[in-house]
Amino acid sequence: MEKKSEYLIPISGLALGSHSYQYEINDDFFADRDYSEIQQGKVAVSVGIDRQETMLTLQFGINGTVRVACDRCADEFDLPIEDEREFFIKLGTINAEESDDVAVVDPDAHDFDISSLIYEFIILAIPMHRVHPEGECNPEVIAMLTAEAEPAETISRSE
Repeated sequence: MEKKSEYLIPISGLALGSHSYQYEINDDFFADRDYSEIQQGKVAVSVGIDRQETMLTLQFGINGTVRVACDRCADEFDLPIEDEREFFIKLGTINAEESDDVAVVDPDAHDFDISSLIYEFIILAIPMHRVHPEGECNPEVIAMLTAEAEPAETISRSE
């Protein structure tokens, strides 16, 4: 996947202090992801950055909707999501990831691509159980699910 300049935050040229970025995530963003669970959505992402001498603290705010399949009736619907996440970039000589919310990058690096973080945080904002609001599921599917099952025929074995 190709790096897109709009998701590259400067490292070496970023002044000390607070900075903010705004992103409008749409269907094109999800289409650029290989094997994306989400294909459609409209999500506003705000990124606040506190730049210090040896570290950057990134505050992500996520608010919008993503198109998912309902776990109950399988029809797609727009699911509202909202979340806040924090991520740390430590400047060091070893280019490695320390944990899920910390990355270590070379202090001479020009930029850092946050597109994968944005995608990951959107996915993490989606609840495990995805269902329509009460009363909005496909009534035909719900009727089939709630219909009384016919008694199974007894199978006899002859020996």
